[in-house]
Amino acid sequence: MEVVMMEYTLMSFMPVILASTMGALVAQLAYGNEPAFRIPEIALGSLINLPWIVVTGLVIGLLAGLFIHISRSQRIIQWPLWMRLGLVGVATGVVAWWFPQVQGIGYDSVAAALNNQLEIKVLLALMIIKLLITALTVAGGVPIGIIGPVLVIGAATGALFGLLGGWLWPDKAADPGIYAMLGMAAMMGAVLQAPLAALMALLELTHTPSIMLPGMLAVVVACLTSRQLTGCEGFFISTVRYGLHPLQQPLMQALSRVSVPAVMERQLVRTERMITPEKARQLLETNPVWLVIERSSEQKPVLALKAAELARWLLEHDEALQGEEPPADELIDLLEIPGQRLELAPIGLQATLSEAFLKLQDDALGALYVVHGYRPKQRRISGIITRGAIERYYHYTDPRGVDSRGNDA
Repeated sequence: MEVVMMEYTLMSFMPVILASTMGALVAQLAYGNEPAFRIPEIALGSLINLPWIVVTGLVIGLLAGLFIHISRSQRIIQWPLWMRLGLVGVATGVVAWWFPQVQGIGYDSVAAALNNQLEIKVLLALMIIKLLITALTVAGGVPIGIIGPVLVIGAATGALFGLLGGWLWPDKAADPGIYAMLGMAAMMGAVLQAPLAALMALLELTHTPSIMLPGMLAVVVACLTSRQLTGCEGFFISTVRYGLHPLQQPLMQALSRVSVPAVMERQLVRTERMITPEKARQLLETNPVWLVIERSSEQKPVLALKAAELARWLLEHDEALQGEEPPADELIDLLEIPGQRLELAPIGLQATLSEAFLKLQDDALGALYVVHGYRPKQRRISGIITRGAIERYYHYTDPRGVDSRGNDA
C-alpha cells in the first residue's frame, strides 16, 4: 500500500491483509514455520549506540541515492542493448571470480552477516560492488527484483558499521548482527521511500519490539538523507509533477479508487466505415450513443461518431429524396458525413480512472474504448470513456461514497 498505492484506506487495507494472511498460511502449510534467517540475540546495550546508528543511517541513505541514480541513468539506458548486457555480464563474471557472494539474490550472505560470519573484504564487496552491479543491471534493462539485493547491501553496510563501532567502543557497542538488521531496514526504506513497510519488515523479522526504537532512527535518517541530500523520490516513482507523484495528488488518488466501467458509456455499436442506408437504420434501432468505426487495417486508429450525427444525416437525406427511391447501390461513408469523430485508443477493463486520465493527456486522443479479453480475435469492446465523463464523475460524485466497482458504498 505504501509503495504502490501510496495511501492507506480501509477499502484497500482489507483485501491486502486478506491476501497476505492467505499467502502466509499457504507458505507455512507447505514449507513449515521456520524463519528465513537465524536472528542473533537482540540487545542494543548502551545508548551510545544511538548516535552511531544515526551515522549508519546517513551513509545508507547516501548509498540508496547512489543506487537509484545509477539504476535510472538515462546515459546507460541509451546504450545499445548488446553493450548493456555485455557490460553487466562481464562485470559480474570478473567480480564473482574473487567474490562469488555478489552473485544471485544473496540471502545466504544476509544470514552470514547477521551471525558475523563474513570477512571485512566480503562485506565491502557486498556494500559497494553488489550495489554497483545491481544498479547497472537494472539500468541495462535486465528484469530483476531489487528487494533481495537491497537487503543484502543494507545488511553488509550495517555489519561493517557494527564492526567499526565495536573497534571504537569495545565495551559499549552492540553486536554487529543488530547493525546488520538495522541496515537491512534502513536500505529498504530509503530505496523504496517506504519507512513504515521497512519498520514492519524489521519487526516481523526480529519479533522484538525493543528493536523498533533504533530501527525508527535508522530508517528515518536513511529515508530523509536519500530524499533530501540525493534528490531521490523512491525507486518505483518515475514521474513527479509539482513535487508529487501522480498518485500522491488528491485528484489522482480519487480516480485511482475507481475502475473505468463505473463511468464508461456502454451503449455503442461497432460498424464498418462504408454501410448502406438500410444497415444504418438497423444500427440505430438499439438507440446507441456511439458508433465505433472499425478501420481496414490495424495501423489506422479506431474512430467514434455520435449516433445522433448519423440519425440527423439520415433525416436530411430522406428529406432531400422527397419520396423518391434511393439508388440500390448507395453507400454511406461514416468518415464523410458531417459530425465530430474522436480518435480512440484501447484501455483494459480492469484499468482505473487515473490510468484513463493519464492516457487521455495525449492531445491526439479524443476518447478511449474499453476492451476485455486477451486474444486479439476474442477481444470485445465494452464501452467508451471520454475526458468529459471523467470530469463529470470527479465534479459531481463524492469519491468517498463509491467503491472500486463504481457502486454506491
